[in-house]
Amino acid sequence: MQENPIRAVIVAGGRGVRMGAATDALPKPMLPLGGKPILEYQLEWLKASGITEVFMCLGYKAEAVSDYFSDGKRWGLKLRYQIEKTPRGTAGAVRDLASRLGDDALIVYGDLYVKMNCKKFLNFHASHSGAASLVLIESDHPADSDLARLDKDRITGFYRAQPGRPYANLACAAVWAVRRPLLDLIPTDKPSDFGRETFPLALAKGMALMGYRTKEILADLGTPERLEAFMRRHPLLQGGGR
Repeated sequence: MQENPIRAVIVAGGRGVRMGAATDALPKPMLPLGGKPILEYQLEWLKASGITEVFMCLGYKAEAVSDYFSDGKRWGLKLRYQIEKTPRGTAGAVRDLASRLGDDALIVYGDLYVKMNCKKFLNFHASHSGAASLVLIESDHPADSDLARLDKDRITGFYRAQPGRPYANLACAAVWAVRRPLLDLIPTDKPSDFGRETFPLALAKGMALMGYRTKEILADLGTPERLEAFMRRHPLLQGGGR
């Protein structure tokens, strides 16, 4: 398999309060799905995509992740850990790594189950000159998702669905490829969030954000209800399948 030189970053430092008591002992990305942690599926997906170097941004119960995955050799990966002492937000955590990521980086949130053709997405990113390329999907929970307005392949804005108003169900799936100019927008002295701050700021500054539409599986497992619903739709995972 041809290696992809792009580095990946998994953002997995949050407390996971929406999961309730389930995260008292484990961070959310380490919750079991079919007999192994959610994060393990992500690493297998990245490896299958030719990516070999992965940074993990950790915070809450970071040792549960680093103890389990260690240096990543078991998965054929080189894993590096960035452990925050105080919460930096999704964007702030990645900003701290900017000097180690090169010109482009793949960003993934740690509570996703992803079964997507990553190579095709990265080819899309490489063929466009935007500051970032965002994966967009049809969400099964659009009412509480960040939705994107799209003009051909270019994102023109973000919004939340409002009762009684029409909307296009194009939700940001928390998988994106970014270039260094976008990371340079992120402040270094305070917490910051990609969806609430970085991407809207990029648009305000005239930067191009590209939207990559797909019907492949990208499942947000960030609440008990979503995790249970996903398991009902994919019963084979309960036996450890992929």
